[in-house]
Amino acid sequence: MKVKLINLYGFLNFFTFGFVLVLIGPLIPVIEKSFSINHSLIGLALSLGSVSFLIGSLVFGFLLEKFNTFNVVLIAGVIFSIGVFILFIMNSFTLFVFGNFMMNFGGAALEVSIPFLIGVSGTGKKAKKLNFLHSAFAIGAVISPIVSYFILKFTNLWRTTFAIGFITSLLPFIFLFLIKNTIKEFHSEYVKEQMPFKNLINFSLAILILALSFYVSYEMNFSSWISVFLHEVRSFSVSRSAIFPSFLWLGLFVGRLFFAKMPEKFGYKKWLLFVISFSLVFSSFSVFLSINFFISSILIFFTGLFYATTYPTIQAVIVEKYKSNKGIALSLASSITSLFSGGASYLIGFLGQYFGIFFGFLLILIFNILELIIISIFKEYRNR
Repeated sequence: MKVKLINLYGFLNFFTFGFVLVLIGPLIPVIEKSFSINHSLIGLALSLGSVSFLIGSLVFGFLLEKFNTFNVVLIAGVIFSIGVFILFIMNSFTLFVFGNFMMNFGGAALEVSIPFLIGVSGTGKKAKKLNFLHSAFAIGAVISPIVSYFILKFTNLWRTTFAIGFITSLLPFIFLFLIKNTIKEFHSEYVKEQMPFKNLINFSLAILILALSFYVSYEMNFSSWISVFLHEVRSFSVSRSAIFPSFLWLGLFVGRLFFAKMPEKFGYKKWLLFVISFSLVFSSFSVFLSINFFISSILIFFTGLFYATTYPTIQAVIVEKYKSNKGIALSLASSITSLFSGGASYLIGFLGQYFGIFFGFLLILIFNILELIIISIFKEYRNR
């Protein structure tokens, strides 16, 4: 029962984070118009959000190892909710940047803290649990563009979508206080098994972090820029293009729900090579063959389907590999990943501004190829 409450708490938080984070992508055309900014500035704002994610990951990974875990997780949730509230009340580009910065900082803290809690709560394989956890993120991400679509189509109150996110972000606090003593209990047992930090850094962790970094670079930027791509390259209307991230995240949700056991069944490395290869195939089809609504929705759905299990599977390898210093390992992975993602956001925005978003979008396919190479290297290294 204790573990189930932790899982439920994590599920609600990841749902909200997915809802808010993906919400920004479909709203980019409206945000640009409202604040008179261009792709380059949006790319910069998204990059600053990634820098915030990096800082939050590093700070909270350290705090989880050294301080009362309940207090650390509580602070993470409060910062995230404040960031979402700022996005709701924003009336300038400056407030958008600040709200996005705070939201990503708190989101990073939660993304490190919750897998940490799952990692220290019991023994056994974690891939299945983490896949279900990330499916909650996908559910939020599916609903988010649909909400955006209806609000953009029938009203001018596009900021109210962030109000929904803010209200939802308050719900997990109820469950957090229910598991307060449970968190203290698990953390006390975990602290007894601590080992020196010097045993953490090695070639294997570096490869895993690189793989995770390239994955997040293409997944989040595909989600963030697909609406802009379809609006500018395929001439879809703003309201119609806003719904397409939902097809991506629907695929991510379905994949994480039905493929949750596959990594453990087939082996982590083999499964990763399989899904990353098909991710490249369908994301390429989405770029070159998205000629109408029906074809685009099908191709984007299958892109999400094969994206689905990559992140939680790599995260499961990290959680299982490190019996101690889990918080540090997860924070290093999340922070470096956010640095890559931020750089990718800026590059895509820069290329989109000066050469057209089609060329910016091609960078996403390059990241997919690089991840495939990295996982191949990791597989060879592990099999020696």
